[in-house]
Amino acid sequence: MVGVPGRSKSCGTCRIRKKGGCDEKRPACGQCLKLGLKCDGYERELRFINFSSEPRKATRQDQESAQVALPGSLARSAYAEKYLGIFWSTYLPAEKHFPAQMMLYVSGGWTNSLPQLYLNSPDIQKIMLAICLSTAGRTGNNKWEKEEGLRYYMESLSEMSAALANRTRGNIITLCVMSRLYSLYEVFFGQDDQDRIAQARNWRNHINGELAIMTSQPPETYTSGYLHQFFVDGRLHLTTSAVQARKKIILSNPEWKTVPWSEIPKTPKDFLLDILVEIPTLLENLDIMRACPDPEIQKLQQYELLHACWELESEVTRWRFELGITDMTYSLDAEQSSFSFDYLAASHIMCLYWAICIIIYSSLRILSSPQVVLPPHTDPRIYCCRIAKAMPLLLHPRSGAYGVHLASFPVAMALMYLSAVDGDAIHEEKQIIFNAFRRSGYGETVERFNQSMRCQDAKSHQVAMMDGPKAAPEQAKSWFGIPGERW
Repeated sequence: MVGVPGRSKSCGTCRIRKKGGCDEKRPACGQCLKLGLKCDGYERELRFINFSSEPRKATRQDQESAQVALPGSLARSAYAEKYLGIFWSTYLPAEKHFPAQMMLYVSGGWTNSLPQLYLNSPDIQKIMLAICLSTAGRTGNNKWEKEEGLRYYMESLSEMSAALANRTRGNIITLCVMSRLYSLYEVFFGQDDQDRIAQARNWRNHINGELAIMTSQPPETYTSGYLHQFFVDGRLHLTTSAVQARKKIILSNPEWKTVPWSEIPKTPKDFLLDILVEIPTLLENLDIMRACPDPEIQKLQQYELLHACWELESEVTRWRFELGITDMTYSLDAEQSSFSFDYLAASHIMCLYWAICIIIYSSLRILSSPQVVLPPHTDPRIYCCRIAKAMPLLLHPRSGAYGVHLASFPVAMALMYLSAVDGDAIHEEKQIIFNAFRRSGYGETVERFNQSMRCQDAKSHQVAMMDGPKAAPEQAKSWFGIPGERW
């Protein structure tokens, strides 16, 4: 590929990132040095693995169409740049690099190093190509790209088993990144019309795999550098998975809440996630209390859980006043403000705060006796309404596919609460959310993923398999465990 007319003279890293402005300095360009990226130099040929075009037997159960071989030149840089470009333009259309100030409030900074990791790891190349091809196939409705994306995904999963068998501290980054990319693939391309639970099950398996790989190393591993960024960004989806499963997560242990920040100060996002990691324990203990056959022990457990709820309420209120978004220029109502990344970050962190409030205050309603009058601010519907009004921004076209990550958990909590208390009635809050889904190119992705999660986390198979307008309310009630409770 050397000397092809019109070919970019930028370094390999700038070409992959689709960024102009490479000053072509050698041995490393100034832009890469400024951003702290490894400059891949000026060789014409990128180092891609030369994958076989022979079809593999490994395939999804419902995948019956014939495999279509990629052109042999896919491994060349021009093709790779094309597919990587399509991915980045859909993932975060208005930006290719997460600004430092945005990372104070959102998770996503770990993707800044994906171009470098892509160049250096054949294993990461394969799963990235799976995502890129699948993205291109969906964007252009191209069948062979979708099929090749699936084939690369299945091959990468097969090779991951061998990599896990030879796990060392040296390849911990590769294994963690691969696991996170697998879960990303499942969110966007894992829908299964024949098995509604399959997407949530596969996603959670990858989440649990990432957690197992990450915690196989001591917390000291994540005190600095890329591993620190990867860890702090991963806490959100690892913990929200545990919240929806209602199972305690190891990240709530004191050492995992302190040691990784021994060199780098915590951000407002980190402090809020310190509260979120305690929520799965609360929910698990609530389920244990309900199942307790001894009334006296159950009453003691109820008292302890009420105390835990008020402690969490105190912590989350303190976070709101000390670190939350209080600037009046942010209305946090998507209809009242134009799009900006600062506004997107502000809306996301507050939606996460509101989702935590929904869980804490709904738990207080379950645990408190009917005679107790709870303060007005503990009404979970208040926070459902605020999340609903933020959805048009989180699912804004300029938020791209990244908006799916921002929106999924808060809107899942809001819709589950509203469905549990309102049944299949559609009041204002639900209508705002459903309108945002319809207007967004990713609304269906969020809706179907959350539907799969509701089925997965319902407490009985019968409720999980329900269909029709009564399904969501019954699955929500099953998750909250509220029959006969005060709401």
